[in-house]
Amino acid sequence: MGGMPGMGGMPGMGGMPGMGGGMPDMSKLFSDPEIMAAMSNPRMMQVFSEVQQNGPAAMMKYKDDPEVMALLGKIQGAMG
Repeated sequence: MGGMPGMGGMPGMGGMPGMGGGMPDMSKLFSDPEIMAAMSNPRMMQVFSEVQQNGPAAMMKYKDDPEVMALLGKIQGAMG
C-alpha cells in the first residue's frame, strides 16, 4: 500500500512531495479535527491523490484554492 511518508501506509494518502521526510508526530495529525475531517472528505482525498501522482504540478493546480492550501499547510505544519 502506498503511503505518505510517516503515515504508516494510510490508504489514499500517498507520498506528498514537499512534505518533508522523517517521522512526524502523528498524534498532532490524528488529534486535529480539521485534518481528520479532510481524510473523510472525498474532494480532499482526490487532492491528496493528485498530489501523490503529480507532485508539485498538482500543488500548483490548487495554489489559488484557499481551502486546499490551508489544509496542506496545516498538515505540513503538523508534520514539522
